[in-house]
This record gives sequence, C-alpha cells and structure tokens, in this order.
Amino acid sequence: MLRSRCCSYGPVSLSCFHRFVARLDPGVCRLSQRSDDAMLHRQSNARIAAFVVLLAASLAQFGCATSFSSQKDQTLTSPEDPTLILRIDRSFHPLPPLKFQIESLTNVDRRVFVDSDGKGAIRRLVIVQFETVRPGAGFRFVYPPRPPAEFGAQTYRFGAYVHDDETEAAKLPAREAGRTRNFLLKDGFKVPSAFRVARLARVTDQKGMSEVIIFYMEAADVDFPIRPFPGADEDGDLTLDEAEAQSLLARMKSVVTPMSG
Repeated sequence: MLRSRCCSYGPVSLSCFHRFVARLDPGVCRLSQRSDDAMLHRQSNARIAAFVVLLAASLAQFGCATSFSSQKDQTLTSPEDPTLILRIDRSFHPLPPLKFQIESLTNVDRRVFVDSDGKGAIRRLVIVQFETVRPGAGFRFVYPPRPPAEFGAQTYRFGAYVHDDETEAAKLPAREAGRTRNFLLKDGFKVPSAFRVARLARVTDQKGMSEVIIFYMEAADVDFPIRPFPGADEDGDLTLDEAEAQSLLARMKSVVTPMSG
C-alpha cells in the first residue's frame, strides 16, 4: 500500500543541470566561468537560451527528477501541483530529499522526517511524497478521494493499516519502500520491520499528472512480531479497524499541520 504513481515539472537540480550541460555542450560550462568579456557573455546567453529549449525536450533521457517543492527545517512548501505548505512537528528530524524514478513512468520526490531514540531506533516517520508523470509516459493518476478524509483545505483518500516494510523492501528494492528503507539504514537508523501507517493521497491536477501522498508511520514490531500478518491483504498489509484508523489519523494531524492548501 505504500506504492504510488505520478509527475510534475519544476526547477532542475544544479547537479542535474551541470551534468546535462557538460554532455550537451562543454563550451557552455567554460563560458560560465568567464566574467569579464562582454562578447562571451552575449554568446553565452544565446547558447543558454538554446540549451533551455533542448533541456525541456530531453530531460527525461538523462533521468533527472524534477520538483517544485522546497524544504526549510520543519516547513515543506510546494507552490503548485500541489499548492501546499506543511509544517512538521519539531520532534521529527528532517533528512535530505530522496529522489528517484519508478521505471519509465514517474519521478518521485520523498521528504522524510524521523523521530528516533538516542540509539537511532526509529519510533515514528513522516514522509511526504510528490510524484509526477514522466514526459512521454502514458500513465495517469485517476482515483477518487474515497474513503475521504479532510486535511487542510482538501479532501484526501485515506487508508490506515499495518505495513510489513521489511518484506516489501526486500521484494521490491527499487520501489518506494525499498529505497526509503535503504536510505534510512545507510544514515545509521535502526528501522522497524513493521509500521502502523496512516496514508493520505490525492491527485493534484486535472490531467492526472501529479499526486501528493502524506504518510504517518509508527513502529509496530512489538504488537506485530509475526509475519506474514494473520488476515493480511494481497499486499501483505493488515487493515486497521475504524476506531484504530481514526486514532492514528488524529495522531498524524497532531504532528503534520497544513499551513496552506
């Protein structure tokens, strides 16, 4: 249930920009280092303008994920698709962005916030995922916000379940669970095998090109030591009853605040 699909267009990362420029026209990189020659500046501007056109058409070939979102401490801002500002409680520590592709379909930008003990054992996670359809892909996000949950000014599709994170990560290492688990382990965290998860998702544009998903996750190994979970669905997840789901959603809302959107 942690899997998703989508895409949006935004500023290209600096490393991606330099890599593409160097492959397309090394002269542009050399020109950018010369500041005193007016003629070279004019030539550089013309070449950069041509480059931007080529970049827009060719970015997908080089696999550079794009994103509008910006992050400062506990505040996460996305100016469009979606227009959203979230504030994460200070008990969570923000990590660097985690960006990757899912096959040839979507670009993923995951923002991960961790609450852990003094030994690095994860107690809770907040993950905000922006996902956009890659140029040329035929995939679209199409689903209604049901079962519904109000969050800020928007209605999201809501789900709450126990997730076998370790098993899914091992089965699908190139997907969200696998990449995020590896990301956390490499950073020195001790990652639970199972999580209770509250999940909010919505399509963020009329063409189905972008999606935002907000996860709130609590370590659940103590309560669910046996896997596969008895009564689990086809994804290996165990759906929580309504009372547990609403309680988990309330805990999510206590640490993730929509400031706008």
